[in-house]
Amino acid sequence: MTARRFELNGPTVIGEIVDGEVMVMNLRDGIYYSVTGGAAAVWPALAGGVAVDEIAMTVARATGAPLERVAGDLDAFLARLAEEGILRAATEVSADAPQVASPGSYQGFAIERFDDMRAILILDPVHEVGEF
Repeated sequence: MTARRFELNGPTVIGEIVDGEVMVMNLRDGIYYSVTGGAAAVWPALAGGVAVDEIAMTVARATGAPLERVAGDLDAFLARLAEEGILRAATEVSADAPQVASPGSYQGFAIERFDDMRAILILDPVHEVGEF
């Protein structure tokens, strides 16, 4: 059986980790996502091609949560990410895949969606420029 691995669905989707929060933006649709907590802790490994089973086992071992629960929650999280078009199946395995980070205590995996990224960009002073 082939290990399930994922990568960011670029170039239309970008992601950045800032102060423990993963900010994901779909540049085509103007949708912004916030990934925090346990999901943010495993994000680099998940988007970096680490096998899903390895992520689930590492989180379960580090937090003491039952593997079946972690694996089920991770599958549901991945289904949401696929539905949103954030991640896609990895086409190749990276030799320098990131380590799986422990989320500390187990709280599951969650993502929050914001549909109007333009409103966020308007608040950004970098975009308040005059005429050229």
